[in-house]
Amino acid sequence: MGKFTKIEGEKKRQYGKSLYVKGFDIPTISDIIGAAESTVRKWRDNDKWEDARNSAFIALSELRNTILQSFIDLKDGKKPKIKPDEAAKYASAFERLSDRKKTLSYMYEAFEMLTHALTKDIEGAANKKDKELSLEILKRVRTKTDTIITKLTNETLND
Repeated sequence: MGKFTKIEGEKKRQYGKSLYVKGFDIPTISDIIGAAESTVRKWRDNDKWEDARNSAFIALSELRNTILQSFIDLKDGKKPKIKPDEAAKYASAFERLSDRKKTLSYMYEAFEMLTHALTKDIEGAANKKDKELSLEILKRVRTKTDTIITKLTNETLND
C-alpha cells in the first residue's frame, strides 16, 4: 500500500472513520480502504474516532427497547433506566416522525445490521480467498446501500 495524494488520503481517512463508527475493526477497515493498519490506527488515534463511535446515533430499536424496558421496570416497582417523562418525550418525538422518516430509519438500521453481518464474515473467513470474496461482497453492498440511503434521505427531507 503506497502513498496517497492529499485528496485520496482525506477521502480514505473519512471513509475509514465512518466504517470505524459503524463498528468495523482496524484490519477490516485497512482491507476495505486499502491503507496500512498502522495508518488507520494513527488516524483513529489522532482524529479521536473512538469518541465519534461512542457518540454515534442510537438505533431506533435500541431507543424503543429502552423506553419499553423503563415502563416495565416502573410497572414492576423498579427504578427505570430513564424517567417516565423522558420516555414519554422520546415516544412522542418518534410518533411525530412521518411514516417515510420512520421507514428510512428502520431501513438504515437494517442496512447497518447487514453490514455488520458481512463484516463478521470477513473477520471469520477461513482463508485469504474467502476473505477477499467477502470483502468484495461487502464493498458492493455498501456502495449500493449508500446510494439507496442517500436517495431516500434526499427524497424524505424534501417532502
